[in-house]
Amino acid sequence: MSDKIKVPARLLRAGVLEARAPDGSDGADRRVALTFSSEAPVARNFILESGEDFVGLEVLGHGEGEVDLSRLATGRAPLLTDHSQSIDSQAGVVEKAWIEGGRGRAICRIGKGARASEILERIRDGEISGVSVGYTIKGFSQVGTDPESGHRILRAHWCPYEITLCPVPADPSVGIGRAASGDAEITLPLKIEMEGHDMAKDDTTQHTGTQHTVAGGDDAQTRSIPAAPKGPSAADALRADKARQREIRALGRKFEVDPDKVEAALEGDTTVAAFQRAILDDMGSEQAEGTRSKNAEIGLTEKEVKSFSLMRAVRFLTDPTDQKARAAAAFELEVSEAAQDKLGRSAKGILVPGDVLSHQDFVRGQTRAQNVGTPSAGGALVDTQYMDGSFIGLLRKRAALTRLGVRTLTGLSGNVTIPRQTSGGTAYWVGEGGAPTESQSSFDGLSLTPHTLAAAVPITRRAMLQTSPDMEALVRDDLIRIMALEIDRVGINGDADSDAPDGLMDAAISDVDFATAGAPTWAEVVQMESVIAADDADVEGMKYCFNANMRGWLKSTPKVSGTAEFMMKGTELNGYQSVVSNNAPAASLLYGNWMDFIIAMWSGLDLTVDTATLAASGGVHLRAFQDVDFGLRHDKSFSYGRDYV
Repeated sequence: MSDKIKVPARLLRAGVLEARAPDGSDGADRRVALTFSSEAPVARNFILESGEDFVGLEVLGHGEGEVDLSRLATGRAPLLTDHSQSIDSQAGVVEKAWIEGGRGRAICRIGKGARASEILERIRDGEISGVSVGYTIKGFSQVGTDPESGHRILRAHWCPYEITLCPVPADPSVGIGRAASGDAEITLPLKIEMEGHDMAKDDTTQHTGTQHTVAGGDDAQTRSIPAAPKGPSAADALRADKARQREIRALGRKFEVDPDKVEAALEGDTTVAAFQRAILDDMGSEQAEGTRSKNAEIGLTEKEVKSFSLMRAVRFLTDPTDQKARAAAAFELEVSEAAQDKLGRSAKGILVPGDVLSHQDFVRGQTRAQNVGTPSAGGALVDTQYMDGSFIGLLRKRAALTRLGVRTLTGLSGNVTIPRQTSGGTAYWVGEGGAPTESQSSFDGLSLTPHTLAAAVPITRRAMLQTSPDMEALVRDDLIRIMALEIDRVGINGDADSDAPDGLMDAAISDVDFATAGAPTWAEVVQMESVIAADDADVEGMKYCFNANMRGWLKSTPKVSGTAEFMMKGTELNGYQSVVSNNAPAASLLYGNWMDFIIAMWSGLDLTVDTATLAASGGVHLRAFQDVDFGLRHDKSFSYGRDYV
């Protein structure tokens, strides 16, 4: 008996990515191991050529001759990102692919380019954990009927053609998720040779003589293949899927996720945990449309960004009735109005959009910064060679937090709540015929609310008369240095001011007592790692943070008295990288997974001019306002060591 069946031409399913080298080494060879398929059944809708549609259990066969690995086993198949088939999206190559233990396995080598190296670090840090495989079906045979659900069991002959890294795979659970991509359908022969065969009762180590039909038109051939291993019943799978869909819909409503993204998660069998991670990743993405629907940029060209002048804006704000100053600042006013319209907010003075703030020349200036007055007035400026990147880029380069690898969310609008899982389901041992106790995951939200940071930069009368690039650089350097270092200080330490946001030290992080202030022992340094690991919060890429005095102690104190092996070697402490900043609390150590620390910044930098403070000398104060908040995804990801006596 045979029929023809219609299926999508291109399907996706999830696998498991291991953030380590396949040989168990530290990953220096840039290779990662992954599992991209299994024989677990998944319920899908099928359509016969006759028009009949039915729900069936699709099983990807992993027996001899069932998987065509020709495209993955060449050693040159690309490892992509986000299923985008372009050179720019290639992160590496698939070195080897094989079938083992009823699963598809592969070893991939990450490239050495800048973007590929970044991806490798994100894999090792645990930030990228999603992997999917794209595949096509070559043929089906019906091998039986599930006794509980009555669904037909269809075993597939298939061909994987791509492996890709992505934030939200079809489903992070191997074998539980396959989703159609929306491509055109193809029609395949369906051979029914074993009607009544009960796959669920097959022993996983036994093979039967199941007849399998491979697509090939009228010349389709039938051959013997192994039967599928024992898997979960269809009824259990459907019950679990209904619970998954309920929790995803609840998360979508609670955190106002785009309905299309919720539906995509439901159709793609995305797990609840993966959906939660996707919400946070989406908020940090440059293309996010949900909670972060209003980007801080307004689309200025390179030439327009370079022509934006803070000094022209300052001269206008000093006297808005001066028609000459207004005409000179016409472009800056136009940019400010466009930013306000885009972001849906009003500025007290001039709103500087993200295009300008993120441009290198805004931070670096055109040439070396110089003062026009006394040498001491500019002596405290940070060297311009460090002024790389954007407003936040400076924070990454100069201060502690972003050098530690914190997560930064920019261009936010309105209050933000990030979903956070607080508990998971529970597994139970049950006797024959027994049923497990029902359990479910629970969630809360990490709330981020704007707190306004203001800075004032004095500008003398003579300085305002100048239009040189040096003067522009001077104003920019002062403005950025003041605000960036204050963001860093409060992010770590918090502040007694009730208007300031809570910092890391305000959170309920784990404590480690030092017997002597500012002089931790080797055992106390290691204990900071142990308390995090005891809470299952340790990941690769964790770092220590401390001030310069603590660095001196660690570099000059041996692990064991009387030996020449010191606690700190280079920039490493206890095998982990460290960052030194005098913003770190004195006589203390901080340690943790800094990817769980969030800096949230709301749209635009608001500039106003105070003409009263320096009125007697003819100068002004340039005041800048930026909305900021901090948050921790997990308090247990950090430990704090100091003397508590």
